[in-house]
Amino acid sequence: MKHILKKFIAVVSTITMIAGISSVTYAAENNDIHLQINGENVAFDNLKPINRQNRVFVPFRDTLQQMGAEVYYNDAEHLTTAKRGDTVIAFHPGETSVTVTKNGTTKNLETSMVISSGNTYIPVRFLGEAFDYPVGWDDSQKTALLIDTDKLLTDAGSFSIMNRYMEYNNQFTKQPYVFKGTFSFELNMPYDETVRELMPIKGSGTFEGISEQDKQNMSMAMQLDTEALKKYISTEAPDEETAEIANSVVSALEDVKINYITDISTGKMYLQCPMFALAGMDGDAWYYMDLNEIYSSMDVGMNFTELMDMVIGNDMTFEDYIKSAFASVPLTSVNDYNDFQTSIATFVDLFSDNAFEQQSDGYVSQFDFNENGVDVHFTFKVLSSGESVIGYDMNISAGISGTNFITLNASQNNTDATVVFNLNVPDVLNMVFNCGMTMEPTEQKAISQPSGNIINIMDAMEDVA
Repeated sequence: MKHILKKFIAVVSTITMIAGISSVTYAAENNDIHLQINGENVAFDNLKPINRQNRVFVPFRDTLQQMGAEVYYNDAEHLTTAKRGDTVIAFHPGETSVTVTKNGTTKNLETSMVISSGNTYIPVRFLGEAFDYPVGWDDSQKTALLIDTDKLLTDAGSFSIMNRYMEYNNQFTKQPYVFKGTFSFELNMPYDETVRELMPIKGSGTFEGISEQDKQNMSMAMQLDTEALKKYISTEAPDEETAEIANSVVSALEDVKINYITDISTGKMYLQCPMFALAGMDGDAWYYMDLNEIYSSMDVGMNFTELMDMVIGNDMTFEDYIKSAFASVPLTSVNDYNDFQTSIATFVDLFSDNAFEQQSDGYVSQFDFNENGVDVHFTFKVLSSGESVIGYDMNISAGISGTNFITLNASQNNTDATVVFNLNVPDVLNMVFNCGMTMEPTEQKAISQPSGNIINIMDAMEDVA
């Protein structure tokens, strides 16, 4: 069953951004520490990995050479340089600032180093960040884990079709776009555990806004049909006071307005909704979440802004996308490499040039998985006109023993996009969601933050509690 879930997750992860990064916790002081790269323990000649304050440090020169890098030391400048592929690491031993140049882009990273008997040791987590390697720790084996995604992709062939799609997709981050659309949904759920009759909840709405490279502003208005909810309250509320409170909440749901501002460069997300007043909050104020603070409290080793930069990277190739996505995969066992290989192979089966069949209006890739009653069907079509990519068409269905529980159809043709999502669990839950949107270039600019009263939503929740 674990093998099935791994393959299923690999398919689903291709259409969503990986939103979470695992925390890597290292063992207590222990002199018997190992380093595994691509499923094999590294055989060091003299130096060994060491532990300092629950962090694993590896010998810089020996480890980088094992990874296929060329390492140099400029005695005149006291500068150590390591070059592997298009990535160059440079630093002055003993300092905390390390320069990493990748794909022509240079950034400075702060990291601690250990100098022992004239040898430089660097945190293994840093190497994962510098080379987009997934990094982890097997506590039972006292082994730090690194996986070279580049090496796994060496024999994958070309991704030229997906790279053309990435170029098409990247154009929408190079200038502001105004967008507007409509949505509707119907949710059917049981009245209670003993009644098999499903309660229908229907809603619809509109949205509009501006999308810029690292900012988005949106206003949404939603209308909800509350007849079924009010019927439920009238029969199930224990007393009139409870019914009155419940009905006031339900009535507020009949017309909901939400304004939304996000700025990836700061990691701030702002929300304004009159319904907040029902929770004793200011319905006119803007409430914000600092996603960098949230990520920092989770100790994931990367802030939200860095994560988003990785996802929306300028001119990112599909190979870059694969490496960045898998750099965040949690590794906790020396045996994880085999599952990792399977997941990479699934990406190749879905998106390498060999996976696509050329048709009159584009290129289509199909994937069918059936094992132990679990059925997954995935189709991805890159729409093209001549040599130009103009959109995509994606269909996913997943179920058990011939019954589909999830279907997703998403498409975009130039600046028009649609999404239809169905979730059906017989006698438990049924949901249908439809959305359509149009976009067009604009000279308008998205704003980074609202004016007026701005409140940290975490503080507001503590006050309400």
